[in-house]
Amino acid sequence: MKKFLLLCSFLFAVSVYGQATIDFETVGQNFHWTHFSNADGDSTLVALVDNPSKTGINTSAKCMKFTVKKLADSWAGIFTSDAAPVTLTADNSMITVMVYKDTISNFNLKLEPPAKDHKVMNTVINQWEKLTFDYTANAGVTATVITVIPDGRSVRSANCVVYFDNIEFIHTPVPVEFTSFSASVIKDGIQLSWSTATETNNKGFEVLRGIDSKAYNTIGFVNGKGTTTANQQYSYVDATAKSGKYYYRLRQVDFDGTSKFSKVIEAGGTIPAVFELSQNFPNPFNPVTNIRYAITNPERVTLKVFNILGKEVAVLVNENKEAGTYSVDFSALNLASGTYIYRLQAGAFVQTKKMVVLK
Repeated sequence: MKKFLLLCSFLFAVSVYGQATIDFETVGQNFHWTHFSNADGDSTLVALVDNPSKTGINTSAKCMKFTVKKLADSWAGIFTSDAAPVTLTADNSMITVMVYKDTISNFNLKLEPPAKDHKVMNTVINQWEKLTFDYTANAGVTATVITVIPDGRSVRSANCVVYFDNIEFIHTPVPVEFTSFSASVIKDGIQLSWSTATETNNKGFEVLRGIDSKAYNTIGFVNGKGTTTANQQYSYVDATAKSGKYYYRLRQVDFDGTSKFSKVIEAGGTIPAVFELSQNFPNPFNPVTNIRYAITNPERVTLKVFNILGKEVAVLVNENKEAGTYSVDFSALNLASGTYIYRLQAGAFVQTKKMVVLK
């Protein structure tokens, strides 16, 4: 049970309903936070302070600071009801928080209700990092309390400090149309590739990585093209990826701060030992399928699609590639039903397979 301890008094509460962000400059300065299971009577443990590091991904002037005492319970945290009520919908239930900690451990953002722990681990210390909390399963719930439980060192010293800022409720779809998003294992790490058909007011893409399909950390940012009706191609290399499985998604951000998320893709493994062209999946398909291939050496690679009469109908890849495993989406939106041939050539290696468009 929480032992509620009065933190400090602010002048008034500001509702976040309809707002995009609690940023502690314009929204949140006057929130009343209460800390629990920490240290009785110490009103200095939570405070609105200057940003400890105005570089990187968070350059705002102010943020919140929470200090967990050495003898505090492991679930010590803070809560506020001044940001409520917030009704979760499909458009505002992916929540991000800027976090700056002096230890690597879980950070728990809990909305009450549903009063379910949502823990995401930060991956760096003394550096701002954006963590993402997925509340899409709770769409329809109206939350009345926001609770932050920062965790900390397993063996605490005198103080364990966490700063947090910019609690953002993603709430407005933006007019950027993704046409593909894929990941490939290469010599230097994992390469992410994606494309868009149109963009409006597109600032760029946050690259998010997780070790499971639910909790993600921001690892990079790729600038967008603003407003354009031309097809655009993007890529990002995760050079810090080790052997094992990872999950990636993109958060596309407009210049006005609104955003949306891409689908989740999976990547991992090592440089392949043999050349290989895999069977497309799904097959039969309508209208999009995915084709995976592997090359063992840097090669000039072409991947083409032909109809049953041998006429070329699409060129999916025509470029130099590093050794690795790749995937590419193929859309048959403008093709008739029937059997098609796809052909991979990488140096001296050539392989073909059949696929079926069924409309």
